Amino acid sequence: MGVGETIQNARRKAGLTQEQLAAKVYVTRQAVSRWENGDSDPSIDMRKLLARVLDMPVTELFDIPDAPACQCCGTPFDVPNMPFGTNADGSENPDYCGWCYQNGEFTSAGLDEIIERNVPYLVQATGYSEEEAVSFMGALLPTLKRWRGVENRNVAANLKRSVLYVCPTCANVVWSTGETVVRCCGNVLDPLVAKQNEGLLDAAVEVRDGMQCVRVAHPMTKQDFLLFIAAVGDDLVRIKRLYPEQEAYAEFPLQGPCKVYAYGDACGLVELS
Repeated sequence: MGVGETIQNARRKAGLTQEQLAAKVYVTRQAVSRWENGDSDPSIDMRKLLARVLDMPVTELFDIPDAPACQCCGTPFDVPNMPFGTNADGSENPDYCGWCYQNGEFTSAGLDEIIERNVPYLVQATGYSEEEAVSFMGALLPTLKRWRGVENRNVAANLKRSVLYVCPTCANVVWSTGETVVRCCGNVLDPLVAKQNEGLLDAAVEVRDGMQCVRVAHPMTKQDFLLFIAAVGDDLVRIKRLYPEQEAYAEFPLQGPCKVYAYGDACGLVELS
């Protein structure tokens, strides 16, 4: 069954019209119609959103071969030269590949490490961009045996631990996947600590046509302006740099659940959503 037919069946099961589904995922009715007719395909991030709205496993919206695959990295066992993993006694383990499981132990510590290791191969095999490959693996891996019910707590390169810094001298913006020592213009930068938006900024965050749109009513003068707007998700971070006398507005492609921030010298880092 194709992705379009799967979306159509799930929509009908949920009792939704094309117009109603379109409203829930912030696209036009025509976009839903094109998906269901097979004239176009939803993006990977849109498939994640559709799965949540239609209350269905996200893997049903991907063209994943119905064949045995490694239950750690998701690579099908029919890939040429794909080795089986080995147990502590040297016997084959049918659940895991030899790249993920050797002598009764996993070769990686967490989801981030697996994704980083396998993204280049997925890009080569599918033609996905790196962002698409990361997003796809972020959806697939939690459904596999090793990762079911496991939250990604890997300390290294975990985007849930994203930290932002701003240099007070040159206004350089630095982002890292965890707190670290950052120096710029001779300054040791302190990590920005977000405040809740309790009247600090007049902001609107909405979704239109598959884009997350952020608009802040701000004077944006040379003396008082927002330096950036950022969207921080589980597997993607996007930052829009802003400048004086420019509208405080940013658009980000939908990337699943994320937090949106704005930063200015006067207000500091403010969580908008």
